[in-house]
Amino acid sequence: MQVSTLLETVIIKVSVTYFKRTNETVYDIWNTTAGTDSVYAVSGTSIGTYYPGQSAQTAFDGDFTNGPCNHGSCDYTNGALACGTKAGFYLTLNGASKVLAAFDVISHTGSWSRVRDPIMITIEGSNLNGSALTLGSSWTLIYNGSAGLITDPGRAAWGTLQLISNPSIAFASYRLLITSKQGYDSCASYSEIMFIMS
Repeated sequence: MQVSTLLETVIIKVSVTYFKRTNETVYDIWNTTAGTDSVYAVSGTSIGTYYPGQSAQTAFDGDFTNGPCNHGSCDYTNGALACGTKAGFYLTLNGASKVLAAFDVISHTGSWSRVRDPIMITIEGSNLNGSALTLGSSWTLIYNGSAGLITDPGRAAWGTLQLISNPSIAFASYRLLITSKQGYDSCASYSEIMFIMS
């Protein structure tokens, strides 16, 4: 990966690290929006499930050939445009809380996957723990905007690096939700996400 001008700007401002999942549990969720309670998703092929073998943990495994596929509330009555939206994940970092300074998303592989690219997302942070993380009141919204894939970067390619405006609060947990995707298909999907933290 080439280091972009935006990333260089982030590095100048703060001492950053790249989040690399170790043994953190990544919880798949669906039917959830920023500020509301999380609803857990399970493995399956219907409403409220993620496709078997394509949980949110695959977004942090370094493998560009797979990625999350959460169907969300997909019932095809809306033409599958909303399939995969209001879905995502949350995780708690090991060790100290960190400030999220920026993030980058890698598009999913496969020529058909452009329609699954997440376009808009929210990211929230929390310093609570355990079952409190299922409560919408536990989360603070820190980002609501582009996933960096509005312009097609190609398949299994880095999108546009997105900066968090005025990053200042260190959080122990982060929750990411997809609010819209490119087109009509059964889920929103991407290969990897890189969290850049300080």
